[in-house]
Amino acid sequence: MSHAPRSACSFETIERADLHRLAELALARIDVAFDKHPQKRALYEERLLGLCLCQGAADHFLDPSQSRGVHDFDVWAFFARRPEARLWNRKPFTADFGPSKFGRSPVDPSRYEGRRVDVLWRCIPAEDDGGEAMHRYFADGRTASARALRLKAAVSIWPPKATGEIVWRP
Repeated sequence: MSHAPRSACSFETIERADLHRLAELALARIDVAFDKHPQKRALYEERLLGLCLCQGAADHFLDPSQSRGVHDFDVWAFFARRPEARLWNRKPFTADFGPSKFGRSPVDPSRYEGRRVDVLWRCIPAEDDGGEAMHRYFADGRTASARALRLKAAVSIWPPKATGEIVWRP
C-alpha cells in the first residue's frame, strides 16, 4: 500500500484506453523477463490467465470519488500453475507510464517521466476460466500477497475482451 502524501497522487479519471496502455506495458515487461529466462518462456508463456490492475489504482478506477488517488499503478499477471515447474517470484519489474494526464509522482525517482507501473506475477491453480481462477485467488488465497491484495479492488486489463471487468471487490 502506498503511503504517498495526497499531493503526490493523481486524481485524474482512469479510462479504458489507460487500462489498455497498462496492459501493453505489463506484457512488454513480461516479455523482457522471458527473454532473460527462455526456459520459463517455454513453460509459461501460453499460460497467462490475465492481467489485473490492483490496489489503490483499481479502487480509483471503480470509484474516483472515494479513492485516495493514484500514486503508481500495480499490475499483477496471473499464470496457470504448472506443478512440475515454478515460475520465479521476484521484486516487481517497473515501467514508466510516460507523459500523461496523470503527471509524475514527485516522490518517485526522476528517471520516470510519468507514473511508475509495478508489474508483478503469481502462478495460481487454474482448472477453469482465468477470471474465475483469479477471483478465487483473491477470495481464498492464503499467501501474504493474496491477503494484502484482497483488501482493495482488482480490475481486469487483459485479455482485451475483459478489460474493465471487476475481478475482485472487497
